[in-house]
Amino acid sequence: SGCMHARLLLLALAPSSASRLGPRVPQPRVLRAPTMGFADMLSHLVGKTEPAQIRRETAPSWEQLHLLWSDKATEHERGFRERLAAGTGQDACHLATIRLFDGTKEDAERVVLYRDTAAWCPYCEKVWIALEEKRVPYMVKKINMNCYGDKPDWFWRLNPSGGIPVAEIDGQVITESNDILMTLENTFSGGSYRSLLPAQGDFSHERVRPLLSLERKIFSCWFRWLTSTMNEGAQRLNFVSLMDDVEEELKKGGGPFFLGKELSMVDCMFAPFLERMAASLPYYKGLPIRRQPQWPNVEAWFLAMESKPSYRNIASDFYTHCHDLPPQIGRCQVSGPEAQAFADRIDGADGRAWRLPLPPLDEEPQPLGGFGQDEDAAKREAAERIIANHKAVVRFAARAGGGAGFPPVSAPLSDPRAGVFEASIPQVDAALRHTVHALLVGPDNALAQPSEGLESPIVTASLGYLRDRISVPRDMGAPAARQLRAHLNEVIERVGAATVVA
Repeated sequence: SGCMHARLLLLALAPSSASRLGPRVPQPRVLRAPTMGFADMLSHLVGKTEPAQIRRETAPSWEQLHLLWSDKATEHERGFRERLAAGTGQDACHLATIRLFDGTKEDAERVVLYRDTAAWCPYCEKVWIALEEKRVPYMVKKINMNCYGDKPDWFWRLNPSGGIPVAEIDGQVITESNDILMTLENTFSGGSYRSLLPAQGDFSHERVRPLLSLERKIFSCWFRWLTSTMNEGAQRLNFVSLMDDVEEELKKGGGPFFLGKELSMVDCMFAPFLERMAASLPYYKGLPIRRQPQWPNVEAWFLAMESKPSYRNIASDFYTHCHDLPPQIGRCQVSGPEAQAFADRIDGADGRAWRLPLPPLDEEPQPLGGFGQDEDAAKREAAERIIANHKAVVRFAARAGGGAGFPPVSAPLSDPRAGVFEASIPQVDAALRHTVHALLVGPDNALAQPSEGLESPIVTASLGYLRDRISVPRDMGAPAARQLRAHLNEVIERVGAATVVA
C-alpha cells in the first residue's frame, strides 16, 4: 500500500501495551509502552463517538516548525532534500533513489539495485556498501520482503524466485549478491572507480579467500546459536573462539580494516553480519561484542566502518536488528542471565534508556560516537524527517486504534493493511507537533503548557505505536532515532501529567 512506502512507516516490531515483556521463555520478547496501550485507549473511548476536540492549541503549526527547523539547521542540513533528489549527497542514504557521485543520470541508469523497502536484508546491504565505496552511479528500486509485505507482479517476472537483492547491470539481470559484487568489480574498475579486491601477487590477495571462509564459519555459528538453546555452553565457546580468530585476522592485516588501511570487499562481506551479531547477541544471549577488552581490533573496525560515508547511514541500530531478525530467520532463543538486562536497555525498558535526559553515549549498549553526529544535529535530523513527511507519519501513528489488517504478515504488527483511527488524527497531529517542537527547543520550552484537550490514552497509544516502529536506517540514522524515541516518551509523560492535573 502507499503507507508501506511512506518515509516513517514501519516495522511492526511488537505491540504497544501496558506490560512490556511477556514470559521470557519460550515466548519471544514483546515490547511495551510506558503507561497505556491499545486496550486502555479503546476502553477510554467506550461510549464516545470520537475523541474530545482540542480546546486550545499551543503547538506550532507544521509550517512554523519548518521555519524553526530551517533557522536552526546548518546550511548543509538545509540542502539535504535537494541533494537527495539530485543524487549528489556525500553519504549513503536509504531515502535515495539515485546516486550519481561523479557521473550522470545516464551513468546511473546502467545499474539498478532492487533492495528491500525496510533496509533489513543483509545481502542487499553488502551490495549497497560496495556500490557506495566504489562510487558507481546507480538507481534504486525498493521491494518488500515477504515477511512484511507483498511484491509487485513485475518483480516476480524479473526474478521468479522473488529473492533480493537483484541488480540490472548494463541490461543483465543478476540475482545473487556475490555474483552482483563480482560483476560490479569486473565492470567498474580503474579510473574513478576504486577496486575492492587487491591485485594478484599482492600479499593481501592471498588472504581474501581464507577470510571469506572465516566469515561463513562465524555466520553459521552465530545463526545456529541464536536460533537454538541446545549445547548452549559449547555453542558460546565456539562463537567466542571464532571471534578470537576475527580479532587476530584484523590484527594481522594491520587494521583498521581486514586488509589494512582501506575498506575492501572483505569488509563489505563481513559488515552486515558482524553488525547483526553485535546487536543480537547481547539481547538474546547476554554476550556483548562492542567494547570488549578481548577484541580491541574488532571495536576499531566498527569505529572505522562508522566513520565511512559509504556505511554510517546504512548501518542499523541494535533495537531495529533485535526485532527485524525473528521475522526473517525464525524465533531467536533467549539464554544467559545477562540477556534480560541488555534487552531492557535496548528496548528502552530499564527506566533510563529512551528517557530524557538520555544516558551518556558511552553508557548506551550500542556505541554511537563513531557516527560523528552531535546530539543537537541528531535532534534536527529527527525533526526534519517528521516535518518532511508529517501527513503520512500522523496517519501511521493513528493506526494505533484502527484495527489489524487482513491477511496479516509474519513480522509482528508490521501491518501494511492496518486501519487508521480517523477520529484520533487531530489529537495525534497536535501531539506530534509538540514532539518536533521539543526536539528543536527542548521539552521544558515546548511542553510548558501542552495543548488543552489532548487525551492521554490516545497520545500514549499513538505515540507509543510510532516510537516502537522507528526503524534505522529506513527512517533516520541511529543517533536521530535515539533522540526521537526519548522525546516521544517525554510528550507521552507530560501529556499524562497535565491530564492528571486538569
